[in-house]
Amino acid sequence: MKALRIEIFIFFFLASLTATSQLSGNFSHDECTIGVASGNATSDGRPMVWKTRDYSSAPNNEVKYNTAYRYKFISVSNAGSSTYSWMGLNEHGFAIVNTLSSDLEAGSSGPSNGAFMRDVLGNCKTVEAFRHYLDSTNQSGRKTHADFGVIDSTGEAAIFETSGNNYWEFNADDSPHGYVIRTNFSMTGGGSTGIERYNRSSDLIAQFYAGDSLNLKSILRYQMRDFSDFDSNPVSVPFPHQWSPGIPKGYINTSKSICRNSSVSAAVIHGVLPTEQAGLSTMWTILGQPASSVALPYWPVVNTPVEADGESTSPLCDIARQIRSTLFDFVSDDEYINSYKLRDGNGAGLWSCTFPFEDSVLTTTKTFMDSMRTLTLLPKNVISLKEKSLAQRALSRLKYFRQSLISGVPENKTGLIVIYPNPVQSGLLNIRYTLKKNAFVKIEFCSAQGQVLMVLANEKQSPGPHVYQIHREVFRDNGVYLLIFQQDNSIKTVKIIVRQGK
Repeated sequence: MKALRIEIFIFFFLASLTATSQLSGNFSHDECTIGVASGNATSDGRPMVWKTRDYSSAPNNEVKYNTAYRYKFISVSNAGSSTYSWMGLNEHGFAIVNTLSSDLEAGSSGPSNGAFMRDVLGNCKTVEAFRHYLDSTNQSGRKTHADFGVIDSTGEAAIFETSGNNYWEFNADDSPHGYVIRTNFSMTGGGSTGIERYNRSSDLIAQFYAGDSLNLKSILRYQMRDFSDFDSNPVSVPFPHQWSPGIPKGYINTSKSICRNSSVSAAVIHGVLPTEQAGLSTMWTILGQPASSVALPYWPVVNTPVEADGESTSPLCDIARQIRSTLFDFVSDDEYINSYKLRDGNGAGLWSCTFPFEDSVLTTTKTFMDSMRTLTLLPKNVISLKEKSLAQRALSRLKYFRQSLISGVPENKTGLIVIYPNPVQSGLLNIRYTLKKNAFVKIEFCSAQGQVLMVLANEKQSPGPHVYQIHREVFRDNGVYLLIFQQDNSIKTVKIIVRQGK
C-alpha cells in the first residue's frame, strides 16, 4: 500500500512539476518545516507558530515592516523590492507561516503563497477572520497549495491545509496534545514529501511537551538546529564518524534534516496571553542558515532596524551567509556540514560562541518583556531602541565569531583594544587600549554563558592610553570567557582562553 501511494504521488508530482515551479518554486529546494502549539501545550501558556524556511534560490532574507495595509505587520521577505511575506506577525497578534504541500492542487488564479500571506497579515486580526478570508477566496481562487500555520492574540492556533479552492482545518486544541506539525504533505492529500523531517520534528516536539519544555528556546535551539539521518534518527554534534565512503570524518549530510543546507531563515512567533497587549507578540527570527546565526526579537509595532532590513540586503543575513560558507566547506557536495566547526568536543566551535550570546538575548529580552507587560501603553520608542541595540550587538558578535571560526585561534586584539597573554595560564591578563577622543567606555568580563563576572569600566574616559589588569585567580575555572568592550556605540567581543597554569 505504501509503495502504491508513493507511485501515485510521483506520477501526479511529475505531471504538475512545470506549472508548480512557476507558481511556487521547486519542491526539492522549498521544503519548509512548520508547527503550531496552543497555550494549552506550551510551558508558559502562550501560543507559538514556527517555521524553518528552505529555499536556496532566495538566500538573502530580511525582516521588513509593512505599513501599506489596514494593519501594520512585520514579515520575513526576500531581500530587495519583494513585498511577499514568507512568515509574519501583525500588530494585532495574528501570525502566519507556510510550507508547500506537494499533494494539494493550486488554483489557476488569485494570490500565490507569498502574496496571500502578505494580504492576510494586512487584513486579518484573528484566526476566525482568516477562516472568512479563506471562505471568500475559495470562490475567487488562490494560486496556493500549502499548509498555513496561524495563531492569534486570543490563543487560538491551527494549521490549514489549503488548495486553490478548498481548505481543511486542524486546530491545535483538537489534537491530542495541543500542537500540529507539517512539512510538505497534507493529511488530506495523503502524500509523504518531507516525511523524514516530519517524523523527526514530531519526536522532538513530543519530547518537549512531555518534559513541559515546549517553549521558545526549545524550538530555536534544539528543533531548528537539529540534524538527523535518512531514517529520522538524531545525529550528534560533533559527529565523530564518517557518513559514507569518500566523505571526511565529522561531516553530516543535512539533506533530510530540519536544519538543512537549503535553510535560509527561521522564526518562532511567540504569542501573548489573552490578557496581554497583542503588540507584545514577538517574532524571534534567525536570518540565514539557522546553524550559522542567532535569533533576535522583532515586534510588529515598530520599524525594523537596518541590520535586519538594509538598503539591498540584511547585514545580519550577509554575515550569516559568510559563516554558512565556512561551515558547508566540503567542495564535492554542499549537502554536508562540518560538525567540528560547530562544536569540537573540547568547548570550542561556533556554537560555543553563538549559543551563549543567544542565551543572553533570551534572558535580557524576557526581563524587558516582563517590564512591558505591566504597562497600559506600549512605549514604541523604547521597543525600537531595544530592537536596534540587540541587532547592532548581534551583528558585531557575528563578525567576530566568523573571524574566530576562520582563524581557528583566539584573536588577541580587536580594533583599539589589545589583550595579552591569550591564552592565559598564570600571572596577569593585561588589557590596553588608546582613545583618540573623549568616549564612553564600558568593559565587562563575562562567563561563556554571558554572566557578567566583573565590570572593569563604565564611564566617560579622556583621550590617551588606558590599562587594566585581571589576576589569574579571578578565573575560577579553565575554559572560555568573554571580554565585552564598548566604546560609545561600538561593541567588540574578545574570547579569552584560560588554561591550566601554575
